[in-house]
Amino acid sequence: MKIGRNDPCPCGSGKKYKKCCYQKNNRVEMSTDPKEDNFNEFEDNILNSSENIDDSAFLLQAITNLRRITLDQKSHIKEYYKIRKMHKKVVDTMINYHQADKFDLKIDDNIGNMKTKVNIMEKLNLIETGFNLATREGAQGFYDLLIYKSSPNMNCITEDFIKSSRYRKPEKVEFLNSMLNSRLGFFEITKTERTEGYVYIKDIFTGEEHKIVDIALSGDTNSNDIYLYTRLIKYHDIVFSTGLNLVFRKKDTFIKKFILNHKTNYKSEGELLRFKELYNYFSNNPNKMEIFTNAIK
Repeated sequence: MKIGRNDPCPCGSGKKYKKCCYQKNNRVEMSTDPKEDNFNEFEDNILNSSENIDDSAFLLQAITNLRRITLDQKSHIKEYYKIRKMHKKVVDTMINYHQADKFDLKIDDNIGNMKTKVNIMEKLNLIETGFNLATREGAQGFYDLLIYKSSPNMNCITEDFIKSSRYRKPEKVEFLNSMLNSRLGFFEITKTERTEGYVYIKDIFTGEEHKIVDIALSGDTNSNDIYLYTRLIKYHDIVFSTGLNLVFRKKDTFIKKFILNHKTNYKSEGELLRFKELYNYFSNNPNKMEIFTNAIK
């Protein structure tokens, strides 16, 4: 039986589950880049491998490792790592902020008034139950809605941090505003630069083009076969993807219909509905790990 966040904790402490064992049982490791995490795990395995040096897979990974070492020496990659590290610290703080019940969700009704807190809490619980927090995409999907500005009529944790002057350093304040101005999009990869770690992407619906830093994806030879649904943050001259990263095959029948439907009826304010539609399809796709694995090879 699923334990609700407001139910008594099963450990017998007398506290609500969310204020006791919930954080321990549901600690969300919000990876800033799941593709990079996979690379690191694979890198550790290959470096400790006893495979023969003539093995083609070993040689291929050795070349990949050499590329990574070369990229790590470049100034824009060093800046990228610095920004990702800052982003992770901020996001971890925001997750703790929510789990400590310090975030008050506010939703504007159609008249422009704020709904009662009871109704808001019901909506928050309803949103939470729509995501399986035991999975990476579930946790990232849920916190993507709370941390970033997902809808004009909903507040977000980033806004709370800005309004309350949570951070005083100009660098952090500027970064919070970059997070607030981030955007979700459905992208096609048009070009990659292996030697620089850059990936060029184009929004399927708006035609906007972006150059992002993505070390793993820039080295992928199968990127022409996929679409990427992700959130982009621009800080100084570095653009990177974060939060909910969903990968889809271009030949997927559902995705073809999705593009056709939303190209015909595209509205920028409809991103939350597109988000929900793609997340539900991805999370229920039994082949999602195969698609993800192929996307980062």
